[in-house]
Amino acid sequence: MNSKLSYAVAAILGSATFGASVAAPAPEGPDSGATPAAAPESADTLGEITVTAQRRSQNMQDVPISMQAFTAQSLQQLNVSTLDDYIKYLPNVTSANNGPGQNEVFMRGLSAGSQPSQGSGSTGLWPNVAIYLDNQSGQLPNRNLDIYAADLNRIEVLEGPQGTLFGAGAEAGVIRYITNEPKLDVTEGSVKAGYGVTAHGDPNTDVTAVLNLPLIENTMAVRAVIYDDARGGYINNVPATFTRSNTDIGIHYANYPTGCVDGGGGGAPACQVPPGSPSINNAANVGNAINPVTYQGIRVEALYKINDDWNALITQSYQDMESRGVFYQQPTSSDGTALQPLEVTLFNPSYDKDKFESSAWTLNGKIGDLRLVYTGGYLVRNVDQLGDYTNYARGVYADYYQCYGPGTGSLEGLNGGAGDTTLKSTCFSPSAFWHSTEKNEHQQHEFRVSTPDDWRFRAIAGAFWEANKLYDQTDWNYKTIPPCTSNGASGTPGNTGCLSNTGTVPGTSVANPGVQGDNSSFYQDTMRETKQTAFFTSLDYDLIPKVLTATVGTRYFHFENSSVGSVTGSFDCFEQGAPVGGCVADGYNLNQQNLRDTETGFKSRANVTWHITPDTMVYYTFSQGFRPGGFNQNGGTAHAFGTDGVAQYLLPKSYLSDKLTNNEIGWKTEFFDHRLQWNGAVYRENWDNVQVAFFDPGLVGNIFYNTNGQNFLIKGVETSLVGRVVAGLTLQGAASWNQSRQTNSPQLIDNNPASSNYGKPITTNCNLLPCVPVTSPFGPLGSPSANAPPLQFSLRGRYEWDIAGYSPYVQLGATHNGHSFTQAGANPPLNGTVGTSRYRFENPAYSTFEASCGVAKDSWIFNVYGENLSNSNASTFVSTDQFIVAQTPLRPRVIGASFSYKF
Repeated sequence: MNSKLSYAVAAILGSATFGASVAAPAPEGPDSGATPAAAPESADTLGEITVTAQRRSQNMQDVPISMQAFTAQSLQQLNVSTLDDYIKYLPNVTSANNGPGQNEVFMRGLSAGSQPSQGSGSTGLWPNVAIYLDNQSGQLPNRNLDIYAADLNRIEVLEGPQGTLFGAGAEAGVIRYITNEPKLDVTEGSVKAGYGVTAHGDPNTDVTAVLNLPLIENTMAVRAVIYDDARGGYINNVPATFTRSNTDIGIHYANYPTGCVDGGGGGAPACQVPPGSPSINNAANVGNAINPVTYQGIRVEALYKINDDWNALITQSYQDMESRGVFYQQPTSSDGTALQPLEVTLFNPSYDKDKFESSAWTLNGKIGDLRLVYTGGYLVRNVDQLGDYTNYARGVYADYYQCYGPGTGSLEGLNGGAGDTTLKSTCFSPSAFWHSTEKNEHQQHEFRVSTPDDWRFRAIAGAFWEANKLYDQTDWNYKTIPPCTSNGASGTPGNTGCLSNTGTVPGTSVANPGVQGDNSSFYQDTMRETKQTAFFTSLDYDLIPKVLTATVGTRYFHFENSSVGSVTGSFDCFEQGAPVGGCVADGYNLNQQNLRDTETGFKSRANVTWHITPDTMVYYTFSQGFRPGGFNQNGGTAHAFGTDGVAQYLLPKSYLSDKLTNNEIGWKTEFFDHRLQWNGAVYRENWDNVQVAFFDPGLVGNIFYNTNGQNFLIKGVETSLVGRVVAGLTLQGAASWNQSRQTNSPQLIDNNPASSNYGKPITTNCNLLPCVPVTSPFGPLGSPSANAPPLQFSLRGRYEWDIAGYSPYVQLGATHNGHSFTQAGANPPLNGTVGTSRYRFENPAYSTFEASCGVAKDSWIFNVYGENLSNSNASTFVSTDQFIVAQTPLRPRVIGASFSYKF
C-alpha cells in the first residue's frame, strides 16, 4: 500500500483540529524560501504539518500560536470547497451567515453583532478577522472573500491577535489560503468530479482540473487550476400576498382618518390603512429551490528560477461566484401566516454576483545569509447584489414614500406649513427592493528580510504599504408615490401628489451622478479609502538552545482614512418638482465634511516558549490587536427629541479603533512515539472600546451609524486530542469553552448643548408622540458578546485498511455548536411588528453528523459522503435585516460521491 496515500487517509481528520497533523510540506515562496522536508511517516504514527504562521517554515507543533491547519489531503477527504464547508470543523470560530460570500467571521467570541449586506460598503465595520489568499488580504465589511479551495497546499487558521506580522485586519485572528506553487521539472496533474443530491433541493455537480507543466528545464514551470462547482438550491418561494395592516408601524402619513395619530390618544383617532390600498402578490417570483450557487474560476502561477538563490513567482487568479434567491427561511409570511421550513415569501428577484481577480508577485532570494522577500498584489473585487425589501413597508417612515393624505407636504413647508390639503388619503404599492454595487481595489506591497532559521538569534524585519479603496453605490427602492414631472407650483399638474426623484449632491465624488430612478428613495454613492504604512520586526533568542526561547515583536502603523461621496434621500421632496439634478433636500455631502483622519501607534507581541522535552512544549504569549476606525455618513444629524422639543443626540461623525489585549498559555504535546497528540490553550482577552453598529429609525434616524461603546472580558479554553489507536484507526476530538462578559455600562448621552437634558443619559424619545422610554443600546454589565457559543466541539473517527492492493476507509464524525446571541448589548427582542434590523435573537444549540467511505488504489480515489445526516433544520443565524425574521438554516442533508485521478 502506498505509504503517503495510506497516511493521508488515516490522519486526515487530525489536521482539521488543533495541532493534529498529516505530513505535508509548506510550498516554496514568500514565507518559506525553500520547500522543507516532510517528517518521516508511518502508518502507526502521526506526522507533522509544516506551516508559515510566523513567516518561517516550522512544524506546527513548534509554533506558539493556537492554530489549526487543513492540508490538501484534509480538504479533499473532508469534501471541503468553501468557508461554509470547513468552518464547522473549527471550534471557537463562528460566522454570521447571510449566504455565500456574505459571512462575517468571528474568533473567540469577538463580536458585537453583525451587519446587513446592503449598504455595508459605506456603513459597515471592517472585519476583525483577516482573510489572506497567499499574501494578499481581501476582507470587506460583511463580505468574506469566499475563496474556492481548489489546488490549495493548506488553509491555516490562526486564533488570537496577529497584528505584529499580519496587521490591523488580524485583530482576532487570520485565515490564510496557501496555494500550491509550480514544481520545476515535474509534469503532473489531476482531475476531480463529483455529484450529489440535496434533500428538499436540487442536485450538485463539481469538476476541478489541475496541470503542472515545466517550460524550461530546471528553470521555469507553470501550474494552472480550473474549477466549476454548481450547488443546487433548497429554499422555496411560496405564493403569498402583502397587504397593509392597521398595526403597521408606518401608516400615519396617509392621514386616514384626517387628524389621526399613531395608536390614537388625546381624543384623536388611530391612523388606519386608507380604503382601496393595493395588495401585491409574488406570483412572478414563486419557485422551488430558488437559491442555487455557482463557483467558477481559474488560477495560473508561473515560477522562474533565476539562480540557486533567487526565484520569482507570478500568480493570476479569477473567480466568479453567482448565487440566486436567498439563503434564509422565514418562520412566517409577509402577511403573518406560518410557513414550513425552507420557505420564504419574496416579492422581487434576489441575486448576488461576486467576482474577484487577483494579481500577485513575489521575488524571493538570499544575500549572504539573509533571506529577502518582496511580495505585492492587486485585488479587484466587484459585487452586484439585489434583494427584496418589501417588508420594510411596515416599518418606521416607510409610508412617507408610499402614502399621502390631506396635509402631506407640511414637512416641506408647503402652503405655509399646512401641506397639500386637497389630497385624498392614498397608499400605493408596498413593493420594495435594494440594489448594491460594490467595487474594492486593494493594492499592497511588503518587503521582509530574515536571518537563517538555525541561528540562535533570529530576526524578521519588514515594511508594508497598502491602499484599500471601497466604492459603494446602494439604492433603496421603496418610493412608489409617483414622481413629479413638472417644475410648476405645488398643486399644479405634474407637481401634485408626487414625490420628486432624488439626485446626488453637486460637487461630490460619485460614480453615478445626477437624478436617480423613479423608485429610488435613498441612494448612497461613496468611496472610503484606507492607506497604511507599517514597519514590523520579530526577534527570537534561544536562551537555552532547542529548549527555551524568548520572542518579542512590534509593529508601527500609520493609517490615513478618508471618505467622500454623496448620500441622498427623497425625504422632504414631496411636490418639489423635477429639478435638473434631482431633489437633494435630504442629502449629505461627504466631500464637504472633510472626513479624513490619521492614526498611528504600536502593537506588540511577547512570547516565551519552553520545550520541556522535544515532544512537549508550553508557551506564554502576550499579544495586541486592533482594527482602524472610520466615519459616519450622517454624522452631526440631530435625533432623539426630548420633552422640550429639542434633539438630544447628534450622531458622531467618526468612530475610533478598538483594541484587543491577549494573554495566553498553551501547550503542544506528543506521546507514545507520536501516536497521541494533545494540544491546547487557555486565554484571557480584554477587548476595549468596541466598535458597534446601530440602526433604529425611530430613535436615531434611518441610516446605520457606528460608534464605540462596550468593553468585554473574554476567557476560554481550546483543546484537541488525536490518537492513532491501532494501525489504521485514528480517533480525534476538539473542543472550546468560551465565556464573554461586558465589563462596563456606557449610556447614550445627550450631547446637544441646546437640550435641557445635556450631559445626561437619554431616557425618553419624543421623535413621535407619545414619548417612549429609551434603554441603553450598549447593554448592562455582564452581557455576553455576540456570536460566542460557550461550548463547541467535534468528534471524529476514521478506519482504513489494505486489501488486495486497495485501500478502503470509513469515517464518522459529529460537531456541536452551543447557543449564542446575534447581537451584544441591549438590542431588544422582537415583540410585534419589526421596527429595526438590530433585534437580538438567540441562535439555538445544534449538532450535525457526517459519514463517508471510499477506496483508493494507485492514483485514483473514489469517495461517498453524507453531510448533515440527521437533516437538521437548525438556524445558524437570525436577523431582521430585511424587516422580517429571517433564519439561515443548515444546508439540508447532502449525499454525494466524487472521483479523483492524479497523473
